[in-house]
Amino acid sequence: MSKVIKAFSLDRRTVDILEDYCKQSDNWDKTISRSKVVNDAIVWFLSGDVAELVHSNEQLLDNFQRVLKDRDAPAAPAKSWWRQILGF
Repeated sequence: MSKVIKAFSLDRRTVDILEDYCKQSDNWDKTISRSKVVNDAIVWFLSGDVAELVHSNEQLLDNFQRVLKDRDAPAAPAKSWWRQILGF
């Protein structure tokens, strides 16, 4: 794989996030450079995986809301015993 060195500017917040990730991550492999982390993040984001995650997240939220509505919906009033016997 050939490497191309280009300069891009990152805002301060992004740099802070990157530094915090590299310093605080328990599973951070010290041999991986910050450039590789940024490169992998850009490839992941632009490869289309994000659209799949967004769709999955929307489905999850829809299912969660449906379950909450079903759980909180008032139960149908139970028929009295004599109505059940007579079939009303």
